[in-house]
Amino acid sequence: MALLIKPGRDAAENWIKTITAAIPDLDCRIWPDIGDPEEVKYVLANELPDDAFAQFPNLKFVAGTAVGVERILKNKSLPADIPVIRAANPERAATMTGWALHHVLRHHRHFAQYEENQTAKVWEHLKYLPPEDVRIGVMGLGNLGGTVARTLVDLRYDVAGWARSKKDIPGIESFAGPEAFEDFLKRSDIVISILPNTKGTFKLLNRERLALLPKGAYVINAGRGTLLDETALMEAIDSGALSGAALDVLEVEPPADDHPFWDHPKITLTPHYACAGRAVYGAQVIIDAIKDMRAGKPLARVVDKSEGY
Repeated sequence: MALLIKPGRDAAENWIKTITAAIPDLDCRIWPDIGDPEEVKYVLANELPDDAFAQFPNLKFVAGTAVGVERILKNKSLPADIPVIRAANPERAATMTGWALHHVLRHHRHFAQYEENQTAKVWEHLKYLPPEDVRIGVMGLGNLGGTVARTLVDLRYDVAGWARSKKDIPGIESFAGPEAFEDFLKRSDIVISILPNTKGTFKLLNRERLALLPKGAYVINAGRGTLLDETALMEAIDSGALSGAALDVLEVEPPADDHPFWDHPKITLTPHYACAGRAVYGAQVIIDAIKDMRAGKPLARVVDKSEGY
């Protein structure tokens, strides 16, 4: 039996080294050198060509190399009965949290303004607002969002979270479902999105919903660019309704050279960099899944295809 790997940012060899150390008899192959397609039982990839899965008659599961699996789910040749497994990587939770905290602190503690003041040789103590008075809303309370939210609580911020269902996380007010979304936005001075790309999240932050945020609110998006109406965001910032945004994801990546976000003084961009994780930490999901399947046990972390995550 073989595992076919189409790596993302981390080299395939790094996945192979970790996986074969735990499962020495596993034949690992690197896309596009698939060998005999009938021997391929497992696929590890972020995306494959639309006709790729049709050639694997003995496929047992597909595992993602990235947090989002929408590209796998959209593949036209993926059989309906083949489970897709979500990635899990503790390093990703740590790097995402670090990125989010950087932008929360940069905004709340005026660090961008202090950088400008240094260049202008201005020695000025800007107004300090206690973190208890800063209401932060985290959209998505899974492994990534939950880690971000708990860390913000440790830093004494007033934190709420919004998700599909209620979450019981100490110190975090939980909002759940569409009926609670407006109230969640109305209390969020800083809103952080770590949601996946699904039918339910497409343009979730549109013009009407951005208008529900408190005046001067700040938007941080590290989930998917499809969640945010970019035109509405810029209009809200330019009008003064919002104070700015930090974006790690856009509708089209990379953005065109004439995209207005490049030069906007109140928008900070990073190139899909917030969440990073090496194969050595992510491979355990694959190892566990193969061992469970060999033992006849049910798979963990299986994606709900109807929900998209």
